[in-house]
Amino acid sequence: MAGKLIRRWSVSNGANVAIMAALFIPAILALGGVAIDFQYTVRQKNKVQYALDSAVLAGALSRQAGASEDVVEAYIRAYTEALIGRQGGGISCTSVAVTFNPDNKDIRGTLRCDQPTFMSDLIGFEKLSFPASSTSTYAVGKADVAFVFDVSGSMNSYNRLSLLKSAAEVAFDELLPDDQPRSGEVRLAIATYNNAVNAGDYFNAVTRSQTLTADASNSAARSTYDTYNGARMIDASSGKRFFYYERERCPGGSCTGEWDAARQPFENASIRDTCVYERTGNDAATDDAPGSSKWIGAGNPRWNWWTGNSNKRNGQWEIESSNGDSSRGAYDMSFADCRASGPVPLTEDKAALKAHVQSLSANGGTAGHIGLAWGWYLVSPNWADIWPEPSTPLEYNTKQNVKAVILMTDGDFNSYHPTASKSSFRQAQDLCDTMKAAPSKIEVYTVGFQVPSNVQKTGDGRTILEYCATTPAYAFNATNGEELAAAYRSIAQSISELRIKQ
Repeated sequence: MAGKLIRRWSVSNGANVAIMAALFIPAILALGGVAIDFQYTVRQKNKVQYALDSAVLAGALSRQAGASEDVVEAYIRAYTEALIGRQGGGISCTSVAVTFNPDNKDIRGTLRCDQPTFMSDLIGFEKLSFPASSTSTYAVGKADVAFVFDVSGSMNSYNRLSLLKSAAEVAFDELLPDDQPRSGEVRLAIATYNNAVNAGDYFNAVTRSQTLTADASNSAARSTYDTYNGARMIDASSGKRFFYYERERCPGGSCTGEWDAARQPFENASIRDTCVYERTGNDAATDDAPGSSKWIGAGNPRWNWWTGNSNKRNGQWEIESSNGDSSRGAYDMSFADCRASGPVPLTEDKAALKAHVQSLSANGGTAGHIGLAWGWYLVSPNWADIWPEPSTPLEYNTKQNVKAVILMTDGDFNSYHPTASKSSFRQAQDLCDTMKAAPSKIEVYTVGFQVPSNVQKTGDGRTILEYCATTPAYAFNATNGEELAAAYRSIAQSISELRIKQ
């Protein structure tokens, strides 16, 4: 009896299991198929999102380069379709809808895609659909940027200076766009150089003065000269600057003694008295603030003695008795004669920056290493006490901060002060090495404009522009005005931050 009951129970339950299996196994398989299809669709969506992000970023760059909205819209669509077309899997998407925000530079792209299913269609789900959207925004983070412009005499050739002025304004417009509010986070500075740099209003702050009494003897002059190290020589009785003393035995019997103690006031000799040359010694390749033993050299004129020329042999007599000037060969004005354009500390006043650039004139030699140094000084926090408070450079470790120096030149670095132990080329290498290293980590961009092929090169064949640039991509070479403007635009865009809006 019990055995029959067990057999009946087994048969009954076996039938139930079979019925349940017939009901649930297809459902389980369907659910598994849905999960597989869903996972595949998620992967496809991620690829679509990447394609759309890339397309709107590329479109934003195209727009910044001057393309019209119609061109940018077509470019974004073609870019997206090309990337999605490589995905496979039978995915199909609508054409990208592109919108341009009139209040800023945001570009938004949206689309919808259908992904065919492979297993879910067994239960009536032939496709899985999803939307995708992406918005690019063009914004500049914190940035201290110094432009360094060559204003040597060769910039007067082939309309170079005029083309430089136009190209510089392109960069100013990119970094300080008119449709963006001024927040003080992006500030630009300007330094110019020829054979020296004009320190302008900051001359007294960066150089050391040495005052001698009116009746200083030759002995006192000699002692001061031996230790002055480029100081501004001040006449105590008048407060005027004058030539520094130089050891020279008087030739030709026109004067007496070994020292020329002439006091020719600078203003009487028509000397631009705020010129400076490079810092020498252990501090030459640093951004240490002026002071103590770290002063910048004042651009004093130098005696230009030469025994083969009677005018120069009689230089002291000409200065003391005949109101001699550089045309008489009595002295060398090279490092006391620079362009009138002083430095412009960090500012967001675009109009002032443009006005300064438009006022530039060119003459003299090319001491590019001095220009590099002053570009660094303008963005260095170590020089905070030199510049006006609104122009105080950010600290080197400030988060999301870019510090950049953009050097422009049209030729060799060929001028350096006789007190320097290295050539302009070699000093520039030292400065660039230190500037790009920690803690400053300055981003260095270089722009060569019609640079001749025979310029001086490093042992491995690089020009100073190629050597100094942070990466090869940061070294630009322009042969005409259009290329020069394009170089400055590219640099400004590189400094700026182009990103996907979260």
